[in-house]
Amino acid sequence: MANLSLTRVNQKLSQAKVLLNNVNVETLSQIHMNSLLEAASFHLVCAYRHYLRELAETYGLHNVLVLNTENDLIQAFVYAKKHPAEAEELVALRRDSASWLAQLHVYYDSLWQVPTPITAVSEGELITLVDIEAVARPVVDLALVEHWQQAFVALVRRQRETSAEF
Repeated sequence: MANLSLTRVNQKLSQAKVLLNNVNVETLSQIHMNSLLEAASFHLVCAYRHYLRELAETYGLHNVLVLNTENDLIQAFVYAKKHPAEAEELVALRRDSASWLAQLHVYYDSLWQVPTPITAVSEGELITLVDIEAVARPVVDLALVEHWQQAFVALVRRQRETSAEF
């Protein structure tokens, strides 16, 4: 059976790379830069989820569509009585707060946090103001997201080569 997730991993990694390539930081407004960083992070997280499924497909696991985290993957491998090193490496990366994978997920998860309302609302205002900067978000720049993308590509290439040997 063909590994269907492999194509999606490659596609999402390519989409992130296209977004990050040839960016002239001086010409981008802050909203454009934020959009770029968030979009690239989305594609990287999407690629990661597809990569979890790719690993499961490579090892012949079933029901790969329910895998969204490395813990889901580990549970599926335990059930199948398999223990691939690739999955263990992903777990270790995710647990290491200094790793590119953990940083990517912290940033991506922060994008889903709800901003807090501004407490000082003038009387007579029709809507409650929301300070969109009040969300605790890690400081992320273009170089960091490019690093995440490159590290992810390197991991995928290395792990694919390793699994192809067996």
